[in-house]
Amino acid sequence: MKLLFLFLAILLVMEPVAPGRHHSLPCLGNKGTCRVSCKKDEKPYLYCRNYQPCCVQSYVKINTSAKEERNHHPKTS
Repeated sequence: MKLLFLFLAILLVMEPVAPGRHHSLPCLGNKGTCRVSCKKDEKPYLYCRNYQPCCVQSYVKINTSAKEERNHHPKTS
């Protein structure tokens, strides 16, 4: 009987997951989310490991050049 109560308690604590729903995976350094389809205010950018598009908010700027932008200037002597 105690085992049954323990089992029920564990079931109640666990997060309910609707069938067919999966947790979304972050992509592009947490700037985007891997989804089956992007929301209307998002743009697909590249693909995730699970072959879903990486959906990024339309206002996020992505640097596509190989060089990193640097905000500091080298000191001149």
